[in-house]
Amino acid sequence: MKTNLLSDHFLSQRVILLSLLFLLNSFSYAQKVYVSSQNSQIYGLCVACSLLDAQNTLGDNEDDYSSMAIPIGAIARIEQTLIFPTVTKQEKIIIGIGTGQGSLSVQLLSGVAVETFNGNISNNDYQIVNNEILKLGIANPTRGTVELFVSKPFDRVRITLNSGLLNLNGGLKIYYAYHRPHGCTYPPFDPLHYYSFNGSLNDPVNGHGMMSALPPVYQNNMRCGQGLGTTDDQTKYSLTGEIKKINGKTSRDIALNHSISFWAKIAPKQPGKKSPSLAVEPILDRLAVLPDSLKLAISSAYPNFGLGDNTEFGWAPNTSSLFEHYLIRNKDGLMEVFKNGQLVVNGGANFYFDLNPFEAIINLVGNNISNIVTLDRAQIDELIVYDKALTWEEIKMLYDSYNWNVSGLSSVPGVTSKTDFKEDIIVKVSPNPTTGTVNLEGNVDLEKSEVFISNLSGKEVYRTKLISKSFDIPSYLPVGMYFILIKTRGEKVYNRKIILNR
Repeated sequence: MKTNLLSDHFLSQRVILLSLLFLLNSFSYAQKVYVSSQNSQIYGLCVACSLLDAQNTLGDNEDDYSSMAIPIGAIARIEQTLIFPTVTKQEKIIIGIGTGQGSLSVQLLSGVAVETFNGNISNNDYQIVNNEILKLGIANPTRGTVELFVSKPFDRVRITLNSGLLNLNGGLKIYYAYHRPHGCTYPPFDPLHYYSFNGSLNDPVNGHGMMSALPPVYQNNMRCGQGLGTTDDQTKYSLTGEIKKINGKTSRDIALNHSISFWAKIAPKQPGKKSPSLAVEPILDRLAVLPDSLKLAISSAYPNFGLGDNTEFGWAPNTSSLFEHYLIRNKDGLMEVFKNGQLVVNGGANFYFDLNPFEAIINLVGNNISNIVTLDRAQIDELIVYDKALTWEEIKMLYDSYNWNVSGLSSVPGVTSKTDFKEDIIVKVSPNPTTGTVNLEGNVDLEKSEVFISNLSGKEVYRTKLISKSFDIPSYLPVGMYFILIKTRGEKVYNRKIILNR
């Protein structure tokens, strides 16, 4: 007799949750985390110094502003500290600024500084606004943004207006401040492990690199540049990564509450041959991604006591030949799958697998726990392991973080430029690794496109305008991995990674 794990009560709960997700997705600003409180202070003997409408910088209204002003000749400074709702690690902060006296410039802002804090403790990143962090507006030259990539935990950013030789007679306007996850860099939401597969199996978060039974096959032009794939000579191999236990969590805690995120592309199924697949198996879970379906089961690392013969495992259709984003979420023993930020369902039914009825299998989880990835004519990129069940909002934000305009581009109000990663539009960089010369190939018009190169911290280190389909990386840049962003005349944006060897 088959055991059906779906109940009418459970189905009704899922319908309610799906409705909530629909409402959540209606608010694009939810992808940005705006400041929620502030404090300010004026230092020095300056009766005419002012900070007006300080509360206008809070929230998602990007047109209201606070205004700082120091008259000529005064010796003073004004500080406004903008505070986010929670502490965040490894994110980019965007601060909207402006002036009432003509175009912004680095020279005009020579008395303006920014600094981040975790509580009252400085991250020691105080800096005067400069060309590297100031992005000027196109449609409105009196407005711009200050963009910071913060590598330490923070919950606030301080803007300081100092008196100086050059003076903002029209005052410094601060419109808003928010942070937002940025895909292809450091993942948001405090990951436990992160594998970018950029030429290695290393984990920069906790140092737990993955092990491969065979030499891993690194391939270019994946979702974030380089990732893992297979070849005709090596069609299948497996990776194993130990899952670290921190903050007092046990193996059982993590086995029943975790999230695994990755990008994957599966080769088409060939007549008469076994189907290609990518299997990701965090502890007790197993998700198999096939050309035509998704399947949930108990990990092959554990015996299932014949449950595969009498239990209805999760199954859902999955038709795609492109790179797609998948996330396995196990919340209190219930396995679910999200694809491109949306919960996967099978028609009117749910796609899930509940471990809770199988206590005997849960009890098999020992002290050492791991994540197994098996590629069989498949590709994978950006594997992220969390020791918690991400919320629906976090899952959507994680997916969206790979699809927003990145630093280095001045934006036009009303025009949204998102990273295009569909495989029917191809932009390839070669050779990769390179010794300095980069060739661009693809089926898009790259004439007069702009190229921006950033380091791993998100800091722009070079930009140029294409006059041909190749360009040279400056000789002063050291060897290492860089992000290349290509912006076409039609406002299309393509993100790639490249490794520089001299």
